[in-house]
Amino acid sequence: MSLPPLGVAALPASALLSYRLSGQEKGIPYQATGELRWQRNAGAYAMGLSVRAFLLGTRLWRSQGLITAQGLSPIRFSDSWRSERATHFDGEQNRIVFSSNAPSAALQPGAQDQISLYPQMAALMAQEGGRLQPGARLQVQTATVRDALPWLLTLEQEEMLQVDGQNLQATKWVCQPRNRFDAKVEFWVAAQHDWLPVRIRITQVSGSFIDLVLTGRVGLPDLP
Repeated sequence: MSLPPLGVAALPASALLSYRLSGQEKGIPYQATGELRWQRNAGAYAMGLSVRAFLLGTRLWRSQGLITAQGLSPIRFSDSWRSERATHFDGEQNRIVFSSNAPSAALQPGAQDQISLYPQMAALMAQEGGRLQPGARLQVQTATVRDALPWLLTLEQEEMLQVDGQNLQATKWVCQPRNRFDAKVEFWVAAQHDWLPVRIRITQVSGSFIDLVLTGRVGLPDLP
């Protein structure tokens, strides 16, 4: 299925989510922290996902855009670590343009970037979750800073997670690698946190991974 129209009321409230991160890079384990900052008003949104690790520094993904009758409509997405790379959604020309000089991609209806996908999926769960069964598959064009390919998301069985010292029943989505060089993305969501991710795990083909688990959530003011 493709994304259905998503009402503004289905989008999560503005919030700051904090995460504990465990990771492995080139066989070396490390610990870090992460934050997901999500803010919206009736017509626009801004969000960022940051990861901070000792010696490795901070990596920050940002997304900003509009809220439409279809849900989120990104305008700009960026990935910053040592330098910044960006992706621009050009609705007038129906294309997605990359600062890395990669070839532009045709902009498809409902397209997201790799972090706007999370609140968009939260809205889907708030609006349609009761009608979705394990095995349901959803295809969404998802842009990174180098391409904009269809991501195939599969809904799996609910799992019990340990989140912030408590048991939490969570729903799992999985995006399998799109090619033999791509990462596997898994994320877990729960109604108690407006369907925003309570856990995110990204596994590279090399075996390197990052695994973020929620440690706290506080409300934020809406965008002015």
